[in-house]
Amino acid sequence: MRRELHYFDIWPKTVLNGAVSHITIRALGTHAGFSAGRSYRITLIPMFETFYGTDTDGYPEITVTASDDILEFDHCFTGEQEYSLRITMDDEGRFILLRIYCLDADLYGRIPLKGDLHVHSCFSDGAEKPEMVAANYRKAGYDFLVISDHWNYDGSVAAQKFYEGVPIDINIVRGEEVHAPGNHIHIVNFGGEYSVSKLLEGEAKESYEKEVRKIEAGLDIPAEAGKINSFQYASCVWVSEQIRKARGLSIFAHPFWIVDAYNVNPDMTRYLLKTGVFDALELIGGLTPRENMMCQALYHSERALGNTDIPVVGSSDSHGTVRDAFSGSWFSNPVDNEYGYFDFYSIVFAVSNEKDEITEAVRQGYSTAVDSYPGETPRVYGDFRMVSYALFLISEYFPLHQEECFEEGRRMRQFAVTRSDEVRDRLQALHGRTGMLWKKYFGSAR
Repeated sequence: MRRELHYFDIWPKTVLNGAVSHITIRALGTHAGFSAGRSYRITLIPMFETFYGTDTDGYPEITVTASDDILEFDHCFTGEQEYSLRITMDDEGRFILLRIYCLDADLYGRIPLKGDLHVHSCFSDGAEKPEMVAANYRKAGYDFLVISDHWNYDGSVAAQKFYEGVPIDINIVRGEEVHAPGNHIHIVNFGGEYSVSKLLEGEAKESYEKEVRKIEAGLDIPAEAGKINSFQYASCVWVSEQIRKARGLSIFAHPFWIVDAYNVNPDMTRYLLKTGVFDALELIGGLTPRENMMCQALYHSERALGNTDIPVVGSSDSHGTVRDAFSGSWFSNPVDNEYGYFDFYSIVFAVSNEKDEITEAVRQGYSTAVDSYPGETPRVYGDFRMVSYALFLISEYFPLHQEECFEEGRRMRQFAVTRSDEVRDRLQALHGRTGMLWKKYFGSAR
């Protein structure tokens, strides 16, 4: 976390483009606080508007008088962009640098949510019980996650039921990873109100095959599309339609995962994206840099060709939430790669932390995918506008948000083990703290 965030607080962190906003800056009990009655010069530096001069020449400046370690002022910020507030602290020119973001109305009314849309538990091939997975995710600063076990919707139901009536702020979403017969393409059902995998069992499997063959018969795939397996394509159409019927989000998972060869050939991936079969592409997954870079390259190529309507998400495909510090592998699967969960995630800009609002936000393109390999700076992918805002949040908001989430996650772990009324009471005392953070820092959430 940047040192300024330890020493100073600024709110709100977002302001509405073209409107007068009231800004408050508080020194957090440090030796570098503001002196009451003293005037401070604040230079407002818009990130997208460069002035070529010396030092801060050309940028607007205001002078504010401190009161009780607080600076307050009104200002009309313009242009959707990040602003640096350079506050000159003394006659020697030493300064602190705080930041806010000016947003257009559609983003200003949304809350940034950190989430994982592809997670496994011991209900399939993951290491831990669903309730422990949820606790560890909250401890790591997540606002929402889905338990998306292979062929299995029950893990997500178990996670929700375990915390039923327990006062927690993380949103545990139901879901599954669907593997349709005759189709090796992995599809995540995020938030569906029932299991699509159950529609592929027993006698229902025959109905599935008939319906897919009917879809296949009606296809008109052009020859220039390349190597397209028509049955598998039709199967993807069928699964996605079923997920939408269940009020879920259909996610195209890790097309460039290497299992001897790439999980999905590039021709098929391009055609699935071009025809909009899925609601979102898992642009970042819990994979090696090579696999993720291949997905990013194809995504950018498609956008350059005019296929700009490709909503993206980032997911970990986590199979365990505790890394083996000695071998670097997961307890559940010693052959997994060295990269771990919490390094791959989505930032979704939603109206609220509700499943339907998250789903709608992703469909509308209000999401980014993030990777952060060990020891490296996080990287954000997606639409330019969303990436710019997300980078600001990773620097200026999410470190503070993480501190609020950590204690709740720790108590959730305790509750997962003890089911103690005392721990439940402590969770009650923590309940609503992230909501208070949203009200303080973000737009219409205030």
